[in-house]
Amino acid sequence: MKWKTLAIRSALSLALTSGVASLLPGSAWAARDLAPTIITAADVSLSASVQATLNSDQALPFANISVSAKDGAVLLTGFVRSDSEMGRAIQDARSVPGVRTLKSNITVIQVDY
Repeated sequence: MKWKTLAIRSALSLALTSGVASLLPGSAWAARDLAPTIITAADVSLSASVQATLNSDQALPFANISVSAKDGAVLLTGFVRSDSEMGRAIQDARSVPGVRTLKSNITVIQVDY
């Protein structure tokens, strides 16, 4: 009986870690996209280049923006103090070679001093 339980647990563990569970009808995992994201050296390099460009822009001293990239598609996420800072960050990111598309999830936060 223990071997049968062990075999079932092993099969279930393998299914969950390999994404096979998403194919099982009625599975709680079926509704999720569990495909692994493969990050390439080009993605890392592009993210780093965009981040460096944003960090070096003196017009964005208080911007808190993170960058992710996948196959030339860049996503900006974070916070800035004004619409002009958001526009500047988007402009900076688009100027980096290799950026094919850009999506901005930047939020403007008004700060009173």
